[in-house]
Amino acid sequence: MNLRPRGPKPRALPTAPLPDSYSHYTVLQEKGKQRIRGEMFSMDPIQDRLAPVLHQLVLDLEHRFPYASALVKRSRTLSVRSSSSEERVDEVGPTAGAVFAAWNGERFCEVATGDLSVNGLAAAAKELAGRAGRVKAGDGALEVPTGPATSLSYRTPQQIDPDTVSLEQKVDLCRKGRERAASLDPRVVEAQCSYTEDHVESLFVSRLSEMSQRIGRVTFGFNDVFREGGVVRYDGEANGGTGGFELATIDESQWNDVASRILGLLKATPVEPGYYGVVVSPSAAGLIAHEAFGHGVETDMFLKGRAKSREYLGKAVGSLKVNLFDDPTYPGGYGAYGFDDEGQPASKTQILRNGVFIQGLTDLNSAMRLGIPRTANGRRQDVNKAYPRMTNTYFGTGEDRLEDMISSIDRGIYLGPTESGMEDPKDWGVQCILAWGRVIEHGKLTDKFHPQVGLTGYVPDLLGSIDMVGRDIKLYGGGCGKGYKEFVRVGMGGPHLKMKARLG
Repeated sequence: MNLRPRGPKPRALPTAPLPDSYSHYTVLQEKGKQRIRGEMFSMDPIQDRLAPVLHQLVLDLEHRFPYASALVKRSRTLSVRSSSSEERVDEVGPTAGAVFAAWNGERFCEVATGDLSVNGLAAAAKELAGRAGRVKAGDGALEVPTGPATSLSYRTPQQIDPDTVSLEQKVDLCRKGRERAASLDPRVVEAQCSYTEDHVESLFVSRLSEMSQRIGRVTFGFNDVFREGGVVRYDGEANGGTGGFELATIDESQWNDVASRILGLLKATPVEPGYYGVVVSPSAAGLIAHEAFGHGVETDMFLKGRAKSREYLGKAVGSLKVNLFDDPTYPGGYGAYGFDDEGQPASKTQILRNGVFIQGLTDLNSAMRLGIPRTANGRRQDVNKAYPRMTNTYFGTGEDRLEDMISSIDRGIYLGPTESGMEDPKDWGVQCILAWGRVIEHGKLTDKFHPQVGLTGYVPDLLGSIDMVGRDIKLYGGGCGKGYKEFVRVGMGGPHLKMKARLG
């Protein structure tokens, strides 16, 4: 391992604060500024102000350590909700932070700070140098795969920038959505409509690379609670992804679908536990992809000895019709971005090919230690520790038609949208909760429903039973935690799938 200093000789950093630093607000009405409850804050690019400082600090660290990097992230979120009882606007942020990372030949060390002044950044880098200690070198020492020099600037494509839409317009959108939701059926007793926008800006700097990106996410949806006698049920629809205000819409078919299900859900009875032929919706397919073969192939689990999937590399774990992908470049996907939080440019990863497990999801640490290819999955919640995390995880399409899937089942269930899920990567069990199931009899959908259907199984059995894969595909957005913490934004989905599963 080459431990010689690289780059120009270290120099002293200026002690003056950064001009227009993020900790200060301006009240000027200028282009590029956005009003939030009467305050103005700058979302001008951070690159020009911070990149030179970060580059010098990284070079200074690399005179002592084999590898160093810096990441700055800042974010803000606006949520609007209109319900039968209240209208509410919530704001989170703007928040900002930086994290410095260094490899000392044995392990990665990190220090984060919320002070983005020159002095604050320099203090964090100095603290990291002290924590990382002495460089560990010798036979068998790992080297960081730095890759080629990279300059990258990415911004989420938007037809309508949410910052150009007033808060009043967003509230009015939710109010009208709630009114439409309440009018779907006389049995609706509570209706709500919500809108959320997320803005994330990040800058990554290493000795060879400088990357910046601005990610915008929008979600919009409604929920109805309806009652007849002593029976209470709920249903709704939502859309969203990376993009702009143009995503804040509900298709006419979605309104009609919810209205058409209300009576059936009010008459719904629990599913009788057992094995069924099932057709899963794109939403349910996404939950299966996420839980069955998402967390279990995040390769930090390999290092911890907690992933059974490691035993199946190069082996079949599903039918020949099963292809599974994780792709941060998926257009409009809720987990899309230009590069991960460790400076790896976004790229598509195929996890399963024709049922065979070919590739796990890595961050920098797991790729180095396992000696496997780096994927663009090193992600952080804010500036917390990086882990290999999913982005947009989905089943690939096939050639089958939905009507043919349904007609091939004599007695079974069509599984609707996602509610929740969990997995056991060590023993490869999976549990998915779907909002409802619709009975299939003699190859036709009926008006009989089951509320909150649970799907369980052993991953290879579940994926091995897939014998039809649809031509359609849709992705949905959500949040995902690493256990009970470290939440990131993810997308999940796929086409309709036909399989066998245990329901209860």
